[in-house]
Amino acid sequence: MATPQIKPLDHTENSYIKAQVVALNEHIEEDITLLIEGSIINCFVSYSPHDIEVGKIYDVELTMNLSDDYEIERVEPRTPLIEKITPGYAYLLYGNLNDTQFQSFVSLNDEDIHYDHPECNERFIKLKVDRIDVSFR
Repeated sequence: MATPQIKPLDHTENSYIKAQVVALNEHIEEDITLLIEGSIINCFVSYSPHDIEVGKIYDVELTMNLSDDYEIERVEPRTPLIEKITPGYAYLLYGNLNDTQFQSFVSLNDEDIHYDHPECNERFIKLKVDRIDVSFR
């Protein structure tokens, strides 16, 4: 599977994490299931410079895709840190919002939610994301 789309910008070595490919959707080329830090997640492939194979481990970067009216709230710490909302690609993510980083099942860029919701900064939150995009290195 190759998805030659627009190459993501502003990557740093620290933004990549290891992910094992668990499954590829034979009907939707961009649909992929990954194992990351012990969590199984269904993602949308936004960029891949090469063919992707089930069972292999790749360096990837995850990006939260939020709706304009995304849901966020302060909650008590809990586990698991990720919950699938079926059907589709949506998830509830739980974790600590620390300035530009959202520490959930992995560290994610906060997509500027700390500016929109300063009351949630340095707090444990629940965040609804429409999907999680994955970019392969």
